Amino acid sequence: MRTANAMLASAILLATVAAESHASLDGHPSVTQYLSNDAPFVVFGVTPTSLGETSSRLTLTFIATDPLEQVNVFPFVRRTPDGPARLRPHVACGPRDPGSWDCHIPVADLLRGLADGGGELGLRIEAHGDLKERRQHSTVIVTIPVRQLPAADGPLVRAGTGVRPRRAQ
Repeated sequence: MRTANAMLASAILLATVAAESHASLDGHPSVTQYLSNDAPFVVFGVTPTSLGETSSRLTLTFIATDPLEQVNVFPFVRRTPDGPARLRPHVACGPRDPGSWDCHIPVADLLRGLADGGGELGLRIEAHGDLKERRQHSTVIVTIPVRQLPAADGPLVRAGTGVRPRRAQ
């Protein structure tokens, strides 16, 4: 039990440092930014850290250090990092007891809006500890780049060969 508590404390410390530096815990190129951090809630990461236009879901991993009464995720897409975005219907990821949790976010419908070019997918995460305590609220934004896939009729090069494969006629 002592080891588990030490690991949880280390994860919280790492998340706090990452939140202050606006760095992602799970690596570049996704970015995690805490707008407020007063609930017993820590984003541990998202996987995958970047998406293709044909991705179907991503996994949000978070830690509840105390019980959470609500965790709601509002996904959005936008073409540019500072561009306009409309929040989509939320995905409920809580309530949760203390511990580490995964929440699966469907993204296929969202990414169809970016089918003709790249952009980014975002998650606005609203976590609440005790709902009677207004101070137990955290808001976190996670952004994940969306890669544009090469066009099917564009030139393809086999890795390392410099040879373009033949197209079926």
